[in-house]
Amino acid sequence: MSKIKIDRTKDVQIDEDVNFESLIANQNILRGLLEAGYDCPSPIQLKAVPPGKLGLDVIAQAKSGTGKTIVFGVIALEMLNLNNTRPQVLILAPTREIAVQTKEVISNIGRYMNGLICHVFIGGIPVEEDIPKLKKCHIVIGSPGRIGLLLNKQMVAKDIKLFVLDEADKLMENNFVPQLKKINDKLPKAKQVLAFSATYDKVLLKTLENFVCNPYHVMLSEDTPALEGVLQYYQIVKVPNKINITERFKFYEEKFKKMVDLLSHVPFYQCIVFLNHRGRVDGDEYIRHDGGLDQRIRLETMSKARNFQIRVLVCSDLIARGIDIDRVNLVVNLDMPKDAETYLHRVGRTGRYGTHGLAISFVDINELEFIESLKTNYHVDIQPLPDEISFKHHQRPLTTENDQEAYESLLNIRETLKTQNPEVPPVIFSDDTDSKIKPTKLKEQKESEEAEETYYPFYNTYYTDYYNWMYNTYNTDYYNWMYNNYNTDYYNWMYNTVPGDTDEHYDNNNDFIPPDLAF
Repeated sequence: MSKIKIDRTKDVQIDEDVNFESLIANQNILRGLLEAGYDCPSPIQLKAVPPGKLGLDVIAQAKSGTGKTIVFGVIALEMLNLNNTRPQVLILAPTREIAVQTKEVISNIGRYMNGLICHVFIGGIPVEEDIPKLKKCHIVIGSPGRIGLLLNKQMVAKDIKLFVLDEADKLMENNFVPQLKKINDKLPKAKQVLAFSATYDKVLLKTLENFVCNPYHVMLSEDTPALEGVLQYYQIVKVPNKINITERFKFYEEKFKKMVDLLSHVPFYQCIVFLNHRGRVDGDEYIRHDGGLDQRIRLETMSKARNFQIRVLVCSDLIARGIDIDRVNLVVNLDMPKDAETYLHRVGRTGRYGTHGLAISFVDINELEFIESLKTNYHVDIQPLPDEISFKHHQRPLTTENDQEAYESLLNIRETLKTQNPEVPPVIFSDDTDSKIKPTKLKEQKESEEAEETYYPFYNTYYTDYYNWMYNTYNTDYYNWMYNNYNTDYYNWMYNTVPGDTDEHYDNNNDFIPPDLAF
């Protein structure tokens, strides 16, 4: 298949007649960029690469998905002395997944630099596996927790010339700043610092003063930080008048049905579905305490998504930032996030690097105020979902034979699953007057005359193991724990109805995690 030229939006186009050869002298890096699909620089690349190459500290702001990783990747690669195998560049990312992706991007554009060694260091992997890698590593990429630990052990930092803060707004939050200060104190004072983010405010810029010296500012997102190529819609889902846990599950069932209907009618290559809390994330992307999935499995899942082996990825906000999966042209919000910045990062998972995408949010009437805030305060163009919509906007040709073959394979798998038509076992909830919801075994359904309702949970045929566990009514310990009381710690965490103790349930990624199970 010949290379297909993709029409890109104006927010990644420049008026100047400039290509990367004007910015980069290293022919091996240029070759890597070209083969990775980067023909001409985007505005942030054009404005931020030159001062970065001059050795200035840089604070750069640009929309998510406009090529910030390429900026510090190119600057890092050009400054390396490949004959020195000790760490020379340190790149920090707020999440493990972003760290892994950054490593892949830099390794990709530096593939023709003979001897380049780039490693990622993140939690969830035994630290004993990291220490040998430090002996030969030009570029160190990782999350603050693991990097801080390694600096206290055997990581030699004296040759580090460049310190990069990716997603700086997240790294400058209160739970990260003490770690960053300790890391910075262990690095040489004579070093260059680059900070990148889609959003900045005065408080963030003030905090950054502790890390930079006379920085050069590149600010390109003075208007809306939303990507131009993303159409955004919302659809209202009615909230039941009686809000108890049974009704709340029915409410989510209605959202799930609308999502299933959407995915059945909207053509897309890959889709990311966002929910607010990890406890609601199902299937292979189910994330609970300590990451839920083993870190290796999480990385494998993300690798499958990038390699077009997964069409729908269901997740929390753990990957709302920075994750770049080329073919994602549909984003669905089953919950609206806690703030506008997170929403913008979510929808920024599509329409990457000037392509086109579609973002649809299912909201209740209480979330309409959030929609209006997006319009008023952030100038986001988000409209009610019409009955009919042209989806030609977000469709673009697949650029390689491998992608086309992978897409056809996934479609064939879907058709096969349709023919299997699996039966979903019902879960019965009794309507006791003691404010408790008790599970009833499937075999008792016909015997119980008191059961007034049958709740059929949303069923994803790809992930039967999880549903067999979660909805199998014989697992009474779990049901007794999860459903017996409205005031349980898990309920407070999952639905965020009672303020107070939630701060203790933050991890290093600043994402909600549930309290330990009671059994």
